Amino acid sequence: MIRKNKHQKKKEFEEQLVQKFPYRCPYCDQPISYDQFDLKVGENVIQCCCCKKTYIKVVSNSYEERG
Repeated sequence: MIRKNKHQKKKEFEEQLVQKFPYRCPYCDQPISYDQFDLKVGENVIQCCCCKKTYIKVVSNSYEERG
C-alpha cells in the first residue's frame, strides 16, 4: 500500500522562452518593432513603416504586467 502525503508540495511551473521570432506586418511580412509605439491594453492602430498600410494590434492585460 502506498500512502500519499497530505502536505505534498505542488509542482510549480515556470515559463521559459525557447526562441523569439520578430513581429511581422500582416501585409508585407516585414519585421516590426513595437518599441516605437505606445501600446495600450486593447486595440492599437499600427501603420507599417514599409508598406504604409494600417492594421490593429490587440494587447492583452498580461502584456502590461510583463512590462
